[in-house]
Amino acid sequence: MLAAGLAGVAVTRPGLLAAPEWALPLRRLQSGHVGDYVAWLLVGAALLGAPALPGVLA
Repeated sequence: MLAAGLAGVAVTRPGLLAAPEWALPLRRLQSGHVGDYVAWLLVGAALLGAPALPGVLA
């Protein structure tokens, strides 16, 4: 029900759910190519794994 409502708002008023001005540089980093998804997956894994590295090496 909520998804149908959000889809209706997105179709009838696209500016209401548009990304804010400060998010535009972030949107430029993701073009939708498969390589972008792989790169962001590796960045996320590195950021999540970095705090665990000292525990693994000890």
